[in-house]
Parts: sequence; C-alpha cells; structure tokens
Amino acid sequence: MATASTTNWTNLVNVFGATMIVGTEAVGAGGATGWAVASLLKMGDQVVIGATVIGVIAGLVATVAFFRSAYRVEPFR
Repeated sequence: MATASTTNWTNLVNVFGATMIVGTEAVGAGGATGWAVASLLKMGDQVVIGATVIGVIAGLVATVAFFRSAYRVEPFR
C-alpha cells in the first residue's frame, strides 16, 4: 500500500497568500503601465485596450513565475 504524504499547511497558506498579494500588484501594475504608455502616446482606444491586455498578461506571467519559485522554496509536501 502506498504511503500518504501529509500536506504542510503552513507552507501552503504562505505560498498562496504571498502569490495573491504579488499577483494583485503585478497584474495591476502591468495593466496600468499598458494603459499609461498607450494613453501617453495618444494611441487609439483599441490600442489602449490592447496594451492594457498585454500588460495584464505580463503580470499573470510574473505571478505564475513567482508561484513556481515560491513552491520550490516552500514545498507543500
């Protein structure tokens, strides 16, 4: 019979909590940067929306990268 590994709840809560905080900041900053740059250069509305979406996607990528490195440092099992 296989042995069941226990979950380290402290690490789980720490990693998810930190990921939520960092993710909120990264996505917000990415979206705001895309909006600000496109608006500053007086581009059209569609370009502003596109730049904002690209910024949000960059923030999501940064969030996933943060989660992966945080999980390596504090594994759940």
